[in-house]
Amino acid sequence: MERFKIRPASPNDARAISELSRDLGYPGTVKAFRERLRSLLGRDDQCVVVAEAPDGSVCGWLQVHRSVALGTGLRVEIIGLIVADSMRRKGVGRLLVAQAEAWASETADGTIVVRSNQSRLESHAFYPSLGYQPSKTQVVYRKRVVI
Repeated sequence: MERFKIRPASPNDARAISELSRDLGYPGTVKAFRERLRSLLGRDDQCVVVAEAPDGSVCGWLQVHRSVALGTGLRVEIIGLIVADSMRRKGVGRLLVAQAEAWASETADGTIVVRSNQSRLESHAFYPSLGYQPSKTQVVYRKRVVI
């Protein structure tokens, strides 16, 4: 069985994270990902980790954050989880989610929310297999505001 290592992300991981993200439809330059990483790393309301394959290559990443909503209070949410196609079904996603859960238990009440696009069919089997239950269905509206 392959052994994967979960570790905190660094700006040096920007290229691998951008490539993995592009594969799932989230394009961006390496520079943009590096800048985003630099703005997130070290914040106490953010956790960004990567999964390393046995050969040392980055094969997945996860971002989880903590926020407070006026109506519902404190919440921890997985806002990004991507595993390379070639590494799926090998436990990488489970290890990344376990890291999110450990972080949530240290920083909040242990409850985690995760959203998944309807088109991501694999995730609709993955999260329930980890004990996550659907809590609602919603529509996301988007508008570009020009100032």
